[in-house]
Amino acid sequence: MRYEGVMKLRLAVLSLPILALAACSEALAPAAPKTEPKTVAMTWVHYVCADGRAVSALYPDGETAQLKLGEATHLLRIARSASGARYTGDALQWWTKGDEASLAPLAPGEDIASASGVACGPASRAPVSPPAPGTPGGLPDDRTPLAEGPAEPGGAQAAASVVETYYALVESGRTAEAAKLRRDGREEDLKPFARLHAQVGAPGRVEGAAGSLFVEVPVVLYGRYATGGEYHAAGKATLRRANDVPGATEAQRAWRIETIEVATAGA
Repeated sequence: MRYEGVMKLRLAVLSLPILALAACSEALAPAAPKTEPKTVAMTWVHYVCADGRAVSALYPDGETAQLKLGEATHLLRIARSASGARYTGDALQWWTKGDEASLAPLAPGEDIASASGVACGPASRAPVSPPAPGTPGGLPDDRTPLAEGPAEPGGAQAAASVVETYYALVESGRTAEAAKLRRDGREEDLKPFARLHAQVGAPGRVEGAAGSLFVEVPVVLYGRYATGGEYHAAGKATLRRANDVPGATEAQRAWRIETIEVATAGA
């Protein structure tokens, strides 16, 4: 019928603006933001083994582990285990349980190491000892008994007490407080270390120069780097204070660390 033809024509004409409007809306609609691929932050975990070896491990996924032993890096893959996570490869077995681990050699043809291996733990908990007095890198072997009673305020022993307080604050992580005992206000950087300790020796003689008094105090530092290796250094702290002259303030007459000079063992 003619009526039906007219209706179809009108519907077709009306549909054209609607389609054009839809196309325009799609063109004006903001593009969906692109999803960036997720990255997993990976951090090396540092261990020290009972035989003294330092091991660094990286676990990039649930299937592999990378081990750094000395200058070599080994790629190991996950293997079946009753507990913990066991990795094998490059003739090595690395078995972790919590924050502890064991390292064992794999003999040819072995899937599980027959050797008992060596226990390894977090580097931050591994003990380290300073060299004995009188040995290279250690304090002087001074067997002179220390004076009993409180130290004379301006004497050498009072200067040594300042160095002891300084390193006690550093060991506890209170580096900003320790910096107040230095004339340059320099704060120790502990980022390279998992732990740091100090031994303070007997002070030398107090010397005078240009209205100031100076004294040297031997220092031995020892601890572990964050990567697990041992750290040893030895040297001295030099302290200065104003001479007891009229007009010198109490703060000027107090011992403060002028310089700390230490050399790393083997450097």
